[in-house]
Amino acid sequence: MLRLLSIVGLIILLTACGTTENHEEPASEPTNGQASEKPEKPEKPPEGNEIVAGELELNVVSFTNDKAVIELKNQTERAQNLEFTSGQQYDMWIMDENGQQVFHWGEGKMFTQALKTETIEPGESKSFNVAIPQLEPGTYQIRFKVTSKPPFETTFKQTIE
Repeated sequence: MLRLLSIVGLIILLTACGTTENHEEPASEPTNGQASEKPEKPEKPPEGNEIVAGELELNVVSFTNDKAVIELKNQTERAQNLEFTSGQQYDMWIMDENGQQVFHWGEGKMFTQALKTETIEPGESKSFNVAIPQLEPGTYQIRFKVTSKPPFETTFKQTIE
Protein backbone atom coordinates (compact mmCIF):
# COMPACT_ATOMS: atom_id res chain seq x y z
CA MET A 1 0.00 0.00 0.00
CA LEU A 2 2.81 2.38 0.90
CA ARG A 3 4.56 1.53 -2.37
CA LEU A 4 1.39 2.30 -4.36
CA LEU A 5 0.94 5.66 -2.62
CA SER A 6 4.59 6.52 -3.27
CA ILE A 7 4.23 5.74 -6.97
CA VAL A 8 0.98 7.75 -7.28
CA GLY A 9 2.60 10.68 -5.41
CA LEU A 10 5.66 10.56 -7.70
CA ILE A 11 3.45 10.55 -10.80
CA ILE A 12 1.46 13.53 -9.52
CA LEU A 13 4.67 15.40 -8.66
CA LEU A 14 6.17 14.79 -12.10
CA THR A 15 2.94 15.72 -13.84
CA ALA A 16 2.61 18.92 -11.83
CA CYS A 17 6.17 19.99 -12.60
CA GLY A 18 5.66 19.32 -16.31
CA THR A 19 8.09 20.23 -18.98
CA THR A 20 8.27 23.33 -21.09
CA GLU A 21 9.65 23.82 -24.51
CA ASN A 22 11.49 26.97 -25.39
CA HIS A 23 9.90 28.43 -28.50
CA GLU A 24 11.92 31.45 -29.53
CA GLU A 25 10.14 34.13 -31.49
CA PRO A 26 11.96 35.78 -34.35
CA ALA A 27 13.40 39.17 -33.46
CA SER A 28 11.11 42.06 -34.25
CA GLU A 29 11.41 45.80 -34.23
CA PRO A 30 11.42 47.64 -30.86
CA THR A 31 8.00 48.48 -29.45
CA ASN A 32 8.97 51.59 -27.45
CA GLY A 33 9.49 49.57 -24.27
CA GLN A 34 6.15 47.81 -24.40
CA ALA A 35 5.95 44.13 -25.26
CA SER A 36 3.01 43.06 -27.32
CA GLU A 37 2.14 39.69 -28.77
CA LYS A 38 -0.52 41.11 -31.07
CA PRO A 39 0.43 43.21 -34.06
CA GLU A 40 -0.20 46.87 -33.43
CA LYS A 41 -3.23 48.37 -35.10
CA PRO A 42 -2.66 51.55 -37.05
CA GLU A 43 -3.79 54.61 -35.14
CA LYS A 44 -6.98 56.16 -36.38
CA PRO A 45 -7.33 59.94 -36.44
CA PRO A 46 -8.93 61.55 -33.37
CA GLU A 47 -12.64 62.20 -33.53
CA GLY A 48 -14.33 64.65 -31.19
CA ASN A 49 -13.57 64.00 -27.50
CA GLU A 50 -11.77 60.72 -28.09
CA ILE A 51 -8.74 60.17 -25.86
CA VAL A 52 -5.60 60.03 -27.98
CA ALA A 53 -2.71 59.97 -25.49
CA GLY A 54 -2.10 56.89 -23.42
CA GLU A 55 -0.96 57.80 -19.94
CA LEU A 56 -1.83 59.51 -16.71
CA GLU A 57 -0.75 63.18 -16.77
CA LEU A 58 0.18 65.20 -13.70
CA ASN A 59 -0.37 68.95 -14.24
CA VAL A 60 -0.32 72.14 -12.19
CA VAL A 61 -3.78 73.71 -12.35
CA SER A 62 -3.03 76.73 -10.15
CA PHE A 63 -0.44 78.02 -7.71
CA THR A 64 -1.42 80.93 -5.46
CA ASN A 65 0.03 82.50 -2.31
CA ASP A 66 -1.64 79.93 -0.06
CA LYS A 67 -2.65 76.96 -2.20
CA ALA A 68 -1.47 74.74 -5.05
CA VAL A 69 -3.88 72.66 -7.12
CA ILE A 70 -2.37 69.70 -8.94
CA GLU A 71 -4.38 67.40 -11.19
CA LEU A 72 -3.79 63.80 -12.25
CA LYS A 73 -5.71 63.22 -15.49
CA ASN A 74 -6.41 59.84 -17.05
CA GLN A 75 -5.56 60.18 -20.74
CA THR A 76 -5.96 56.46 -21.39
CA GLU A 77 -8.93 54.56 -22.76
CA ARG A 78 -9.31 52.46 -19.58
CA ALA A 79 -10.08 53.16 -15.96
CA GLN A 80 -6.86 53.47 -13.95
CA ASN A 81 -6.50 52.31 -10.35
CA LEU A 82 -4.29 54.15 -7.89
CA GLU A 83 -3.28 52.01 -4.92
CA PHE A 84 -2.34 53.85 -1.74
CA THR A 85 -0.64 52.08 1.17
CA SER A 86 -1.44 54.79 3.70
CA GLY A 87 -3.64 57.82 4.23
CA GLN A 88 -0.98 59.94 2.53
CA GLN A 89 -1.96 60.46 -1.09
CA TYR A 90 0.64 63.08 -2.05
CA ASP A 91 3.70 64.99 -0.91
CA MET A 92 5.24 68.31 -1.88
CA TRP A 93 8.66 69.89 -1.47
CA ILE A 94 9.50 73.54 -2.17
CA MET A 95 13.14 74.60 -2.68
CA ASP A 96 14.39 78.18 -2.88
CA GLU A 97 16.81 79.55 -5.50
CA ASN A 98 19.78 78.21 -3.49
CA GLY A 99 18.38 74.67 -3.42
CA GLN A 100 17.43 74.91 0.26
CA GLN A 101 14.20 73.21 1.25
CA VAL A 102 11.78 75.83 2.58
CA PHE A 103 8.71 73.59 2.81
CA HIS A 104 7.94 69.86 2.96
CA TRP A 105 4.23 69.17 3.16
CA GLY A 106 4.51 65.66 4.68
CA GLU A 107 7.13 66.53 7.29
CA GLY A 108 5.94 65.94 10.83
CA LYS A 109 2.59 64.52 9.74
CA MET A 110 1.29 61.08 10.67
CA PHE A 111 -0.82 59.01 8.30
CA THR A 112 -3.12 56.04 8.79
CA GLN A 113 -1.79 52.67 7.66
CA ALA A 114 -4.73 51.74 5.49
CA LEU A 115 -4.85 50.32 2.00
CA LYS A 116 -7.02 52.32 -0.37
CA THR A 117 -7.68 52.10 -4.10
CA GLU A 118 -9.05 55.00 -6.11
CA THR A 119 -10.20 54.67 -9.70
CA ILE A 120 -9.88 57.41 -12.31
CA GLU A 121 -12.13 56.82 -15.30
CA PRO A 122 -10.96 57.65 -18.86
CA GLY A 123 -10.93 61.42 -19.43
CA GLU A 124 -11.53 62.08 -15.71
CA SER A 125 -9.08 63.54 -13.21
CA LYS A 126 -8.26 63.65 -9.51
CA SER A 127 -7.31 67.00 -8.00
CA PHE A 128 -5.00 67.55 -5.05
CA ASN A 129 -5.43 70.84 -3.12
CA VAL A 130 -2.31 71.59 -1.10
CA ALA A 131 -2.14 74.36 1.49
CA ILE A 132 1.26 76.06 1.32
CA PRO A 133 2.92 78.62 3.57
CA GLN A 134 3.39 82.27 2.68
CA LEU A 135 6.57 82.41 0.56
CA GLU A 136 9.00 85.31 0.21
CA PRO A 137 9.30 86.81 -3.30
CA GLY A 138 11.60 84.72 -5.49
CA THR A 139 11.74 81.72 -7.80
CA TYR A 140 11.09 78.32 -6.32
CA GLN A 141 11.38 74.76 -7.56
CA ILE A 142 8.40 72.66 -6.53
CA ARG A 143 8.36 68.87 -6.54
CA PHE A 144 4.96 67.19 -6.26
CA LYS A 145 4.49 63.43 -5.92
CA VAL A 146 1.34 61.31 -5.90
CA THR A 147 2.30 58.53 -3.46
CA SER A 148 0.28 55.79 -5.15
CA LYS A 149 1.53 52.57 -6.65
CA PRO A 150 2.72 53.39 -9.24
CA PRO A 151 3.82 56.86 -8.09
CA PHE A 152 3.51 59.95 -10.28
CA GLU A 153 5.76 62.97 -9.93
CA THR A 154 6.29 66.40 -11.46
CA THR A 155 8.75 69.21 -10.86
CA PHE A 156 8.12 72.82 -11.88
CA LYS A 157 9.36 76.34 -11.18
CA GLN A 158 7.19 79.07 -9.74
CA THR A 159 7.99 82.76 -9.28
CA ILE A 160 6.43 84.60 -6.35
CA GLU A 161 6.33 88.39 -6.64
